[in-house]
Amino acid sequence: MVTPVRALPVAICCAAALPAPAAAQTTQSFTVGATIVPGCRVETMAGGDWGRINLGSVPGTASGTVEADLIAAGTGIAIECTPGTTASVRADAGQNASGGVRALARTAGGATRLPYRLILEGGSEWTTQAIALDFTSATPVRRLPIRGRAVLPGALAAGRYVDTVNITISW
Repeated sequence: MVTPVRALPVAICCAAALPAPAAAQTTQSFTVGATIVPGCRVETMAGGDWGRINLGSVPGTASGTVEADLIAAGTGIAIECTPGTTASVRADAGQNASGGVRALARTAGGATRLPYRLILEGGSEWTTQAIALDFTSATPVRRLPIRGRAVLPGALAAGRYVDTVNITISW
């Protein structure tokens, strides 16, 4: 007895209809780039505070000069900029200036003022003139030491004396 063999025409039909495998792309390149722009940042103390000039507590009858640094140990404001950048640092006259001279005002009111000066490293007075700082790859961080100096007249009303000076850095 012979068993008939069955043909599978569907399989032949479908296999003949499949396309040949396509060649897949196995490599591709892409571009990576960046643009470095001039910029600066200022090193601050905890809480974003640049510090304070604290001339201390003195008797109302004291006379003579009192001085203090903006940031302890005379390190001043630290500014870091992109190499090749020139930054300009400017201070305003403060809130209580009179006749081009900065002054501390008594917080309890009244007209009592204590004139003071900001002194830069080297001893020159910093009024409102701009200070240019150049930054290179060898010196990307520059420090601007600032000292406050007041001459006590010998007779001042007791109280707290303050002023606020705004510093602007542009590049």
